[in-house]
Formats: sequence, C-alpha cells, structure tokens
Amino acid sequence: MSRRRSWETILQAEYVTISELVQLSGMRYSTLKYYTEIGLLPFHQLDEGLTRRYPRVQALERLEEIRALKERGLTIQQIVDHFQGKSAK
Repeated sequence: MSRRRSWETILQAEYVTISELVQLSGMRYSTLKYYTEIGLLPFHQLDEGLTRRYPRVQALERLEEIRALKERGLTIQQIVDHFQGKSAK
C-alpha cells in the first residue's frame, strides 16, 4: 500500500487518484467510479493492474461541467451524449 500524499502535493500534482479526486471535488467515490465506467471521466492507466490516474485540472473542470449540466436538468445519458458530441467535433 502506498503512502498518502500531502494536501499540498495533491493540489500541485498533474495526475491524481480517484481517492484524491474525491477529496478535491467533494463528490462521492461511487459517483466518480460510475462516471469513469460510463466514459464521462477520462483517466490514464499505464498497465491493467495499475492505479488509474486522472488529470487533476481537466477532471475537476469536467466534474464542474457535469454538475452544471445536471443542475440544468439533463439526464446522465444526455450528458454522455453532450460530451460525445463535443469530442466528435
């Protein structure tokens, strides 16, 4: 098991773990895991058995955009479609 990184280190890190992203975003672990599984939250993984790493700045921006779309009343499927449409452009 790896050592926990300090808050200062997390705030400056290019990539963070899902647990660190929970701390940064205030969202639940299960929510972030679900977003990852359905493709809303991109991550990097060097090898199959290794920990997923999320690009800190981009992940927080994406989570804020998802939050805003949910507040506008969009369903999860509509949000997925929104981001798939963006990446197709």
